[in-house]
Amino acid sequence: MKNYYRRLKRNWKTKKSKAMNTTVVNFMLESGISLAIFALVYLLFLRKETFFVLNRIYLLGSVCFSMLLPFIHFRVFTEIPSIMLDEVTITATGYQNLLQTVFVYSSTISGAIEKTIQSIGLIRFIYILGTAIFLFVFLYRILQITALILNNECELKNGIRIIKIDRDTTPFSFFNFVFIDKNNANGSGMKEMLAHEMEHVRQGHSIDVMILELLTIFLWFNPFFWLLKRSIRENHEFLADSGVLKPEVSSAAYRMLLLNSAFLQQPVIANNFNYSLIKIRIKMITKIKSSKTAALKLSMGVFVTAALLLVFACENKKTIQENKVATKQADVVVKSVVVNEQLSSIKPDEQVFIVVEQQASFQGGDVNSFRDWVTKNLKYPDIAIKNGISGKVFVQFVINTAGKVVDVKVVRGVDPSLDKEAIRAISSSPKWEPAKQKGTKVMQQFTIPIAFQLQ
Repeated sequence: MKNYYRRLKRNWKTKKSKAMNTTVVNFMLESGISLAIFALVYLLFLRKETFFVLNRIYLLGSVCFSMLLPFIHFRVFTEIPSIMLDEVTITATGYQNLLQTVFVYSSTISGAIEKTIQSIGLIRFIYILGTAIFLFVFLYRILQITALILNNECELKNGIRIIKIDRDTTPFSFFNFVFIDKNNANGSGMKEMLAHEMEHVRQGHSIDVMILELLTIFLWFNPFFWLLKRSIRENHEFLADSGVLKPEVSSAAYRMLLLNSAFLQQPVIANNFNYSLIKIRIKMITKIKSSKTAALKLSMGVFVTAALLLVFACENKKTIQENKVATKQADVVVKSVVVNEQLSSIKPDEQVFIVVEQQASFQGGDVNSFRDWVTKNLKYPDIAIKNGISGKVFVQFVINTAGKVVDVKVVRGVDPSLDKEAIRAISSSPKWEPAKQKGTKVMQQFTIPIAFQLQ
């Protein structure tokens, strides 16, 4: 008995681990594809335009949407399914239910791709390790900024706190704080640089930066995320530059100021004066403003969002809630659905139920007792083993009012050899206790998926 519970515990841990691995894979693929498409649209259509505020909304929205996409699901079409019994797994070794948990998800991602990625045993460990590292880096940078605020002189100016630090640096900002070199507080160009940082504060760019740093913890693995992250920070500089360049500020002098400050460094988590490529910033300063009609290019973002939701989030069939069964051989989890078909061996005037008041029972147990019986009576066909055939067969059957299994048929097959064996096993079932509706015996329909897997 102790060995039995020990096996159950080990199988449960294996099932939980694989489920988490599947979730990680699905998150990486869907968010990665979404980020790639949004990044491509930005680079091709939006990057050279001067409507910086709209670009800011597009870029930040793209990253946040890609983060959430794997968790968004819409049911757009629902059909009444047959009752779905838990999946039966048969191995090609003559032993039954020794395979680990089998998961069947209604995923829009290619099963081959997912299987390939999941075959890398360290993928979940690497992802969690990377997440932990970037979380540590994020907290360390926050502590750096906090130490600068607490350990240096502070001056309040126009509602903004000016922190004077003993460091050779150009000004940088973080939320309502602007940091400057106290040894160069009255130096050449300081007025314009302070105005630049105050634009960052006024426009709330630190909020964007914090969101990006938090998302970096989870999306660090994706190169397209880093591309969009850089584009957002770059766009912040365009916004601040355009806010500073007023009639009284010389554009030529400001461009020279950018060149002079190009090689000084500031904390990555802060907004700073010399961030991004100087050549691009100077080019955007001198660029003629985009026409209003150019803003229509942003409709590409709306189209991409709708397309991604349609592909990844919309489900065109109802998903049955997980049925989890613990047996001595293995645990099985199934998420599947089979649509009713026209019955072939039931008279037209006879009613077949799916949901009843008192469900049909098998040998004193529930439908899962039948699943165990099927497991013991199935045999992997030799011809299928020889030809390397595996897959999942969905069998539908009816328990009539006499308790007999009738109208056995394959509603989704794999190969004639596997289909035939599945039908043979179900058809040889002993009698059931028929279902009852309002005290009267009635016929009830079930569907059972049988997974044949080669070892």
